[in-house]
Amino acid sequence: MALVKKLIPFLIIFGTIFYFIRTSSLYDTRLLLSNIDETPYLYAVVGTIFGVLAGFAIQQEWEEWNALTDAVRGEVDGLEKLYLWSSNFPEKIKDAIHTEIKRYLELIIKEGWRYSEKGEKSQEVEDIITDLNNSIYKIFDEAPQLMPTSFALLSTVLNHRSARLQHSAEHMPPLLRNTLRFAAFLLIALSMFIAIKDIYLAFVFTASIASLAYAIFLVLTDLDNPLQPGDWHITTKDYRALLEKIA
Repeated sequence: MALVKKLIPFLIIFGTIFYFIRTSSLYDTRLLLSNIDETPYLYAVVGTIFGVLAGFAIQQEWEEWNALTDAVRGEVDGLEKLYLWSSNFPEKIKDAIHTEIKRYLELIIKEGWRYSEKGEKSQEVEDIITDLNNSIYKIFDEAPQLMPTSFALLSTVLNHRSARLQHSAEHMPPLLRNTLRFAAFLLIALSMFIAIKDIYLAFVFTASIASLAYAIFLVLTDLDNPLQPGDWHITTKDYRALLEKIA
């Protein structure tokens, strides 16, 4: 539904430009029909180049999306396992670890992705992680046999958090993004000069090509910004669900 809402204004603008070109001297039907044998092949080259670039970009961005979602789920899963594992610790240490995990979740939910989009680390979160590490270390004096598993779980959380920050900060190279924009522009602009006599059939044909190219670019934009609101994006709902579960 959100994609359709974005396409409607685009089609209105496209239709206005299309009508202007078809009814002006820029569109010479006889000239275009005289080159009808060569035009489709040249246009197909532009479409092929755009398709290859878009396919490569979508594949790369989809892999980043999957890696980011895996990192988020892994971080939440690690926190839940650490919370459950620490439930058997001595009371004082257990309460400290549970409080720090809750504080960590609350801070992630409160801040959202303010730091994640830039790959930065919140100092408040870093302080909580330090406190969590110190609390786990205290188990060494009372139950040293629990240390390996405890730090392994904490390492899992930290590794997934680092992966989340890394993948959320990675974006499409500007050169590739601008090349895709240029290829999409060429695909849309040149479609208006394909020789079709009937103006209504020409509009349906060219509008379909333009809408497809624009929709592909919208998909790439969404994938390239997975933490920003769009047709689909990653939220803090998993952190919120865990906090509600352990609260």
